[in-house]
Amino acid sequence: MMNKIKGYELPSVRLSAGLYALAKLSAAGLTFMLVAILMLFFPHTGGVPEGWPVSVPYAIYAYGLPAALLADLLLNMFRSSSLGPALVLYAAAGFGAGLWLASEQGLDAITCGIAGIAVLLLFRLAQLAGERHPFLLPVFSLFVPLLCLLLL
Repeated sequence: MMNKIKGYELPSVRLSAGLYALAKLSAAGLTFMLVAILMLFFPHTGGVPEGWPVSVPYAIYAYGLPAALLADLLLNMFRSSSLGPALVLYAAAGFGAGLWLASEQGLDAITCGIAGIAVLLLFRLAQLAGERHPFLLPVFSLFVPLLCLLLL
C-alpha cells in the first residue's frame, strides 16, 4: 500500500484519490438515505418531493456532490482542518448549490438556497461519519443508494 521512495513512506496517489472518491460517494449515499427517510414523512410522487422539480438523488448527486467537491478544494487551498470553517464553507457551498438548482429549474432562490445549506451540512456530517468508520464506505457508496432507489 505504501511505496518506498528514498526512505520516506509516501501514500500512493491512486490509493489516496480512490479513497477520497469512495468517501465522497459514501457521504452522498448516506445523505441520500437520510433525506429519503425524511421524505417518507412528506408528500412525494415518484421520489420527487411535492413542489420540488427534481428527485432527491438527482439533487444530491448532480448539485450537492459538485458543491461538496468545490468546498473541499477551497478547504485544501486554505489548509483548514477545523470543523468550524469547514461547516461555514459547506453552508456557503450548499447555498450556492441551491442557487444553481433554482436558476436551472426556475424556482425560488431563497428556498432552494436554504435546502442546499441543509443538505450540504448533512453531507459534511455524513463525510465525517464515514471518516470515523471507514469499513462502512463501500456500503454507503453503493449498496444503500441502490436499496433506497429500489424501495422508493
